Amino acid sequence: MTDIVEQLPNILLEMVDAQIRAGGGGLRPQVHILAEDMDAAYVGYMECRPFYRGADAASALANLGVLPSVIKATRLFVVWEDHDIRTALEIQGEHINQGIAILDARFNGHTLRWHPFSAVGRQVNGGRGIAVDLTWGTPARYENVPLLAPFEALLRVWRELRDDDLERTAILLQKAGYELNWATPLK
Repeated sequence: MTDIVEQLPNILLEMVDAQIRAGGGGLRPQVHILAEDMDAAYVGYMECRPFYRGADAASALANLGVLPSVIKATRLFVVWEDHDIRTALEIQGEHINQGIAILDARFNGHTLRWHPFSAVGRQVNGGRGIAVDLTWGTPARYENVPLLAPFEALLRVWRELRDDDLERTAILLQKAGYELNWATPLK
């Protein structure tokens, strides 16, 4: 079990790096779901639905906690690009840096891993495509720091441990635009 917990942040960062380099497309916030009481602890992940700026963005992010709550997940890894999220939440008056945040959430606390980067786009394929050159800064790690309100709400929702029907919850989330990716089928 500890292997996946130790390896997942690096795997997620490599995935994000490859996605950004491939075309610079925006990273949709993700929640990676673990049930440490199961033999195969990695349940899968969920990508956020598309959202409008402001209150809709905050609601979409908070609702990423619903499925893990119904699954009764024991641990979450939440991934987002901070500049995009702060822009979507219309946070003003701060200097916003580009960086990937990886939140390791447990019932009794959380660890925020911060991976700053700078990105420069360049044309490829005779100007028909874009590739992105990334330069990663010095990563940092913070224990139990205050989070943006929608991520605090996501954790509150998850920690409620709802007794809703799993299949119905999954269907409703997919209809709302969330993308669910199961590691193994749940019963």
